[in-house]
Amino acid sequence: MIKKFFTICIALILSTKIIAQDNTISSYEFGMRISPQISSVGIDSKSIHDNGVSLDWNFGFVVTKNLNERYSFGTELNVLYTTAKIKHDELWVIKNTDSGFSNLTYNYSMRYFQLPIIFKMRSNEIKEKFRLYGEFGFAASFLFRSKADVSSSNVFTSISNMDVDNPEDVDKFSIKTDASSTNDLSDDISLIRTSLIVGGGIEYTAFGSTKMYAGLRYDGGMSDMLKEDKWTATNSFTSINIGLIF
Repeated sequence: MIKKFFTICIALILSTKIIAQDNTISSYEFGMRISPQISSVGIDSKSIHDNGVSLDWNFGFVVTKNLNERYSFGTELNVLYTTAKIKHDELWVIKNTDSGFSNLTYNYSMRYFQLPIIFKMRSNEIKEKFRLYGEFGFAASFLFRSKADVSSSNVFTSISNMDVDNPEDVDKFSIKTDASSTNDLSDDISLIRTSLIVGGGIEYTAFGSTKMYAGLRYDGGMSDMLKEDKWTATNSFTSINIGLIF
């Protein structure tokens, strides 16, 4: 999946160079953006379930190279705050001296650095200073924080703000498929997330080269967010993308 992602990114870069060969405009723009988002989880395993959506947000800096008046190619440095709510069917849970079969609910809270590559297309002016735009791209995100609130239907009540990778002793527990299993299951989050970006909206030229834009953006996860091979899930979000370009 990672190799496919970088192959697509290289193809996108080469295609923008071909477009740029027929144009003399080559200026850079810089800006910032912020996006409230609705986060959700796509499940591809029978033993786990999506446990609802959540309201999160992301923000970042934008660098754009205009290929001509209507096409541009750019990247961003974003910080993503995203949540994933997952419910597991009965697992064998061991915490301290207690053990037993239990349903588990994880409310993951994750933070990523994201580096997208985005190709943007603009319409001619639909009204003075207003244009429609569409965008398409791919992104790689790198996890730098993952915590979770965990609740159990049987063995324990709840654990709040657990560090998923390095839990404190008081938060530690183990999970297995059954009591006779010798291998623990992992509840860790994958360090790298790849995603497809599709969006569109409206752009307004305020004055000079300063522009404002607002639109919708879908960031669909392509890679498995869970390290455990037994389960497969992707995290995605739909956001209101608001930005200012200088």
